[in-house]
Amino acid sequence: RRVRGDLETGSAKECLNHHSDKVQTLCWHLAESTTLLSGGYDNTCQVTDCRTKNSKSWTVDGEVEHLIWDVSNPFSFLAGTASGNVVCIDIRQDKPLYTIAAHDNEVSGLSMTKLIPGLLATCSADKTVKVWQISDNKPSCVTSRAFPEAGSLHCLSFCPDYATMLAIGALEGGLLMWDIASNKEFRDAFNHRIEDGS
Repeated sequence: RRVRGDLETGSAKECLNHHSDKVQTLCWHLAESTTLLSGGYDNTCQVTDCRTKNSKSWTVDGEVEHLIWDVSNPFSFLAGTASGNVVCIDIRQDKPLYTIAAHDNEVSGLSMTKLIPGLLATCSADKTVKVWQISDNKPSCVTSRAFPEAGSLHCLSFCPDYATMLAIGALEGGLLMWDIASNKEFRDAFNHRIEDGS
């Protein structure tokens, strides 16, 4: 269930009951301000037009841990699931574009940067961060890095101004930083994109 609030009164204005269990993650569309993406414990992703309350749903292979809109394609989003997969969905279609067996544990974080098209980073409770090339709907893992001292990894985000800098939130050790440009496999896979995009 999602709740829209009235900021003046501090009360709930409207409830959207499209999910049948707890809602775990939310993400507003990057360009369409009334379009809300949500993921829940009911193994579904929902895209809702908050003006009309119309919603479209997709079932995935586990609880939805994290969602992001694809910064290179306004019609696509990515969902990280509790079973370790990343699912890419085009909202104009009924079935996913692809599914990546990304991690050995839940996918707790997803991040993209508009400065490098096709670049996706994921993190997990399996203590690893993975870097993916997802252009043309043909995903491949470019590189990965384990952070065994950090415990479970909970979230990550690319710096908006420094395209290759990842901030990673960890159970132990707090905040970690990784400049993925220090990795040769990444440089080989994305060199022309770095030159074009940053």
